[in-house]
Amino acid sequence: MDLTRLWKNTQEEIKIVLSPAVYQTYISKTELISLENNQAILACPNSYLVDFNKKRHYSFIKTALDNQTKTDNTLVFIIKESTSEITTQTPPPPLFEYTSQKNTFQNSLHPKYTFDTLIVGNSNNFAFAAAQGIVKNPGLTYNPFFIWGGVGVGKTHLMQAIGHEILKNNPNFKIKYFPAETFGNELIAALKSKTMNQFKEKYRSLDCILVDDVQFIAGKEYIQQEFFHTFNTLHMNGKQVILTSDRKPSEIDHLEDRLVSRFMGGLTVDIQLPDYEMRIAIINQKIEEKGIKITPDAASFLATNIESNIREIDGKLQQLTIQTIANSIKEIDLDFVHHFFDPQSNSNSNVYDLRSTKLNPKHIISICAKYFNIKTGDLCGKSRKKDLVQARHITAYLLLNEASLPLEEVGRLLGGRDHTSIMHARDKIHQDFSTNPQITKLINQIKSTF
Repeated sequence: MDLTRLWKNTQEEIKIVLSPAVYQTYISKTELISLENNQAILACPNSYLVDFNKKRHYSFIKTALDNQTKTDNTLVFIIKESTSEITTQTPPPPLFEYTSQKNTFQNSLHPKYTFDTLIVGNSNNFAFAAAQGIVKNPGLTYNPFFIWGGVGVGKTHLMQAIGHEILKNNPNFKIKYFPAETFGNELIAALKSKTMNQFKEKYRSLDCILVDDVQFIAGKEYIQQEFFHTFNTLHMNGKQVILTSDRKPSEIDHLEDRLVSRFMGGLTVDIQLPDYEMRIAIINQKIEEKGIKITPDAASFLATNIESNIREIDGKLQQLTIQTIANSIKEIDLDFVHHFFDPQSNSNSNVYDLRSTKLNPKHIISICAKYFNIKTGDLCGKSRKKDLVQARHITAYLLLNEASLPLEEVGRLLGGRDHTSIMHARDKIHQDFSTNPQITKLINQIKSTF
C-alpha cells in the first residue's frame, strides 16, 4: 500500500471538516508512517501536536482514514524524531534548502520565523489563511498585504514566514525584509554619499519586500516620497509587497493620502492579542523548545495569568526556564509556578493570583455602573444591548485586573456567567486597550476614580 498517497487522500478529506488555519497548523504536519493490522502510526513534529491531535482531532482523522481504507482502524501518535526506529523512509529535505549557493542574496529573514513555528488561533487565523494565498501566487493575490496590530502579537513572525515560504517555492526570488526605519536611514546615507542610483536599484529590483513598522515613515516627507516611488515600481511590475504597522493605514497620523490609498489597495488584516487557548498553545510550544516539560494545570495557570502579548509571554517563560535550569527541574508543575511568581506564597493554598487584591469588587461594579449611567442590576443582568455589553466587558476586565478575582468569581458577580464568557470579555478589552485610544482613555478615567 502506498502510504504517501493514502495519507494525502486522507488529509484532503480532513480539509473538508476543519478550517484551513486549523488544518495547516495541526494536520498538515503529520505523517502516516505505518499501517499494519488496522493500526495506523501517525508521526507529529513534537509532543504538543501529539497530545493535541489525540485529544481534539482523533475522531476526524480516524473517520477519514477509515473511509479511505474501508476498515476500522486505531490510531497511534508518536513524535517524529523517533520515527527512524519504525520507518526507513527517505528523510525530508532541510527546511531551508533554498539558502544554498543557488541564491546567496541576503534576505535578512530570521530562521525561526516560519509557518512551522507559527501558532494559529482565533486572533490570527484570517491573516494566516490570506498568507496561504500569497505564497501560492506572490504578486497576484492580496498585493499589497497590510498586517496591523498591537505590539508583540506576531505580525513580524507571520510576515517573515510568508517570505520563507515564497523562497522555498521560488528559490531564485530576491526577497528583502527590513524595518521602515532602515529604509529611511539608508536613504539619508545615500543622499549624503551621492549614491541614490544604487539605492534605488537595491530596492526596486526586488521580487518581494517585507517592510516592518511602516508607521515610522509618517511625517517624513522625502522618505515617504521615495518609498511611494519604490512601492509603485514594484507593484506595477507584479512584485509582492507586505507591510506591517501598529495601526491600520487610515489611522497613521501624517501619512500621505497617496500612501494610505496604495496601502489599502490590497488586503488589510489585523492580528489581535492571543486568547486563552492560543496562549496555552504558545506556552506549550515555547516550553518544549527549551527541552522542558510542563503539567497541564501549570500551563493553564500561566495562560490565565499572563494575559499580555506573545513577546511578554516569551520573556516570562524565559525567566521561568532559567529558574528550572538553576534548580535542575525537568518538569514545571503548579507548585513551582506559584513559588516562581511569589516565593512567599503558600503552595498548598487554593487561592492564588499574580496580583494582590486591591479593591472591593462591589465597589468596582458600583463605579462602573455610575460611570456608564446604568443600574447595577442591568450591568449584572441578562440584557444583550450593545451599550450594556461593552460596559459589562469593561467591568469584567477591571474586576480581573484591579480586584484580582478569578474568572469564576467575576462570572458569578456579573449575573452567573460562565468563565469562557468572562475570558472572551477580558481578551476583547485587552485587545481594545492596546489598539483603541478611546477605550484606553475610558478605562484610565474609570480607574482614576477608584
